[in-house]
Amino acid sequence: MKKEGNQKKGFTLIEMLVVIFIVGIGLIGALSFFNINLNNQFEAKNELIAAQLAQESVELLRNIVDYNALAGNDWYSNITNQTAGSNDCKNIDYRSLSSHNCVSSANLDDIYLDSSGRYRQYSDNSQLFHRKIESIDPIDRDSSDGSINLRDKGDCFRVTVAVTWNSRVTKASDVICKPR
Repeated sequence: MKKEGNQKKGFTLIEMLVVIFIVGIGLIGALSFFNINLNNQFEAKNELIAAQLAQESVELLRNIVDYNALAGNDWYSNITNQTAGSNDCKNIDYRSLSSHNCVSSANLDDIYLDSSGRYRQYSDNSQLFHRKIESIDPIDRDSSDGSINLRDKGDCFRVTVAVTWNSRVTKASDVICKPR
């Protein structure tokens, strides 16, 4: 059999459009996978930073308690007063390591990364992370009584710190006790 001279081998326009459509769907799927992966990685990084900022506040408060014990001050000095329910310490950052004080101003909730690579309390609502010490509740190791005078009876307090970012909240809570 002899083939006619007008028949040519190759792709038609419709076949090319079908191939382009299928390849395009595959590329869109792959690109959306990478985009979702990058977004999840960014959120995981922020969750980790928020958790560390919350835990850092608790550790800085623990540092103040240790300093007070070594200096002969009341162990809760510069954090709270001796009666239950008072929260004199609203904000804290690395500067408390030298001053052994909380940052008492209520408008310093924002956290920013300064030029030295440290997070600091700052009053600027444009920052991503906002950290605040929510509560400092006196407790006694040997009692469940809620109204405790730290000077007379209480030897611990429960600290709760909240870090908010992108409408999310990460909290850290711990019990800090009087050094024995």
